[in-house]
Amino acid sequence: IPSISCICDKYMALDEVAIFRPSKDEIRGISGDTLVSFVPMADINAFNVAFDAKEERKIEDVISGFTFFKDNDILLAKITPCFENGKAGIARNLKNGIGFGSTEYIVIRAKDEIVYPEWIFYHINTFEFINGGKTFMTGTAGQRRIDINYVKKYRIPIPSLKKQKELLDQIKYEQS
Repeated sequence: IPSISCICDKYMALDEVAIFRPSKDEIRGISGDTLVSFVPMADINAFNVAFDAKEERKIEDVISGFTFFKDNDILLAKITPCFENGKAGIARNLKNGIGFGSTEYIVIRAKDEIVYPEWIFYHINTFEFINGGKTFMTGTAGQRRIDINYVKKYRIPIPSLKKQKELLDQIKYEQS
């Protein structure tokens, strides 16, 4: 999205401005019968920040074998063809603020003192990021996945939070 380009002399790797794969330790102690959102890959849109978390499941049914995330976390599809198709989104309005979903997600949690989740989303949801990532895919045909180190080391401009907000507000206005 051209409108997020900015004159910025500060570029940082995503692993400097975000946490990858947040730990399930955050939800230890929550009752197993607590309902949480469940988000299969089919519910993530292509090139669209928003998605609806339509399903709910008990924590005890999803805590093992699925990917954990919370409200405001970015979900990035890591498997082909979903990665190349731009499947990614920001988790919002999750049941009890907690979600689980496909093991084929890379979960990115913005460090909110440095960057907005939308700022990261709009940089990883570009043809530049996706095309660059194609050479960093591993596995066999039909089961190729983006190397998480490509994502972690991908550098984006980091203007002040105030400037990010101005540009994100402009994007929101243009999209409306």
